[in-house]
Amino acid sequence: MREEIREMLAQYADTQYREFSAGLIPGAKPLLGVRLPQIRQLAKCIVNDKSNTLRWQEETAACEGVCADLFFEETMLRGMLIGYGTAKKGISCEEGIAYLKAFIPCVDNWSVCDSFCNSFTFANRYRDAVWTFIQPYLYSKQEYEVRVGLILLLSQYLKYDVDNHKISRNRTVSMADIEQNPANTERSAQTKAQYPYLEKILIVLNRVFSQRYYAQMAAAWLMAETFICFPYEACRMLADACQMDAWTYNKALQKIRESLNPDKDVKNYVKSLKR
Repeated sequence: MREEIREMLAQYADTQYREFSAGLIPGAKPLLGVRLPQIRQLAKCIVNDKSNTLRWQEETAACEGVCADLFFEETMLRGMLIGYGTAKKGISCEEGIAYLKAFIPCVDNWSVCDSFCNSFTFANRYRDAVWTFIQPYLYSKQEYEVRVGLILLLSQYLKYDVDNHKISRNRTVSMADIEQNPANTERSAQTKAQYPYLEKILIVLNRVFSQRYYAQMAAAWLMAETFICFPYEACRMLADACQMDAWTYNKALQKIRESLNPDKDVKNYVKSLKR
């Protein structure tokens, strides 16, 4: 079946797209040049194959040993099969975490990492268990282990409330949202109660990141997105003796300023925090 999958991927290969993508994904396996929507569509077809409901599991198992992934697209497909497959209600907590554990060592570039984490909605059903499982990865010395953990927090934790409902980002952020005053302090206590992982995420971020570029960029991205969603809480961390290393800290500030959501006064204030 593995050879069949390679042939299916090869049918979608685009030489020009392969050359374009190669420069954007350093460290990745050789590319065929298959676009992400086509990989995603193939993954969904395999997971939803009614003639063989175990096919996605067979395909992910076939990526090991003598059938190890040769191409970037195969690893990407494997991640999506795990993401979509573990989303099925019949998958137990132990099974889903086992798939996550097996896949993390396969992640060797930002593209596979981010696409996999966004598809791994299994975490929505077993949030506490997945949180506990990823703790060693969040504090790992390995660049992509840290990135997987941080992007999972970004995609599957940050915007979910205590009832597991997902919120939207704030359309605008003004100085009134970040000023330290009794009203904002009281509202913040309510926010933290409604979003139980918010304070935990800020604790994860409030440290030095030394695991190279793609881990640092993930931390900066998560910090910036936290600021847009929860400006008061994020601003308090950034302004009050933040423990982030200077590079990651300044990159987070840059990402906040590049966003369209904060108004001019907020961007000027954020700029003043630069180290």
